[in-house]
Amino acid sequence: MIRKEEICKQCGARCCKGPSPNITIFDVVRILKYLNEKPENVLKYFEVYTHEEYLCKILPERFNVYISYETINELKRRLGKYFENLLIIKLKKREDNSCIFLRDDDRCSIYPVRPMACRAYPLKITGLDDSCPMVKYDVDLSYERSMLDIYVREIEQHYRLFMSREISTVNQLIEVLLEYWSKVPIL
Repeated sequence: MIRKEEICKQCGARCCKGPSPNITIFDVVRILKYLNEKPENVLKYFEVYTHEEYLCKILPERFNVYISYETINELKRRLGKYFENLLIIKLKKREDNSCIFLRDDDRCSIYPVRPMACRAYPLKITGLDDSCPMVKYDVDLSYERSMLDIYVREIEQHYRLFMSREISTVNQLIEVLLEYWSKVPIL
């Protein structure tokens, strides 16, 4: 049976060379702690946008990905004012759109604390990414299922927190990171 690591090596880490998944404050804390960085340095490793900026500007310009007007309007309807001012966090990208944590050998430099969305891949909140070779090889995805469950819980907690406090600035984000610093273990 082929191992997951071998499949990822054959694939060339395609999943790390496109749009970043949504990152939670829990992911940010774990990664910054692992890197021995302070919350104030969040912008060194992460990009912070509003939903509107990311969906309507960054995705089309950087990744040539367009979200339908129907989807954007539905998000605006569901999120209301949060669509325009609530922050979302993404991993920083290099000029070639690869993750800043992707090494030259196509391995993750923060693997022990990689974001929950990365741990769950090829499973995503929206379903299975059947372009991933792990799907083709019919690999056991039980670990990824358990990580997806954790990711979904963390995403829910993240958005509840961001919406209840209306976190719309980087300074507010840093305050929340400082608050959660001692509460989130590296894993």
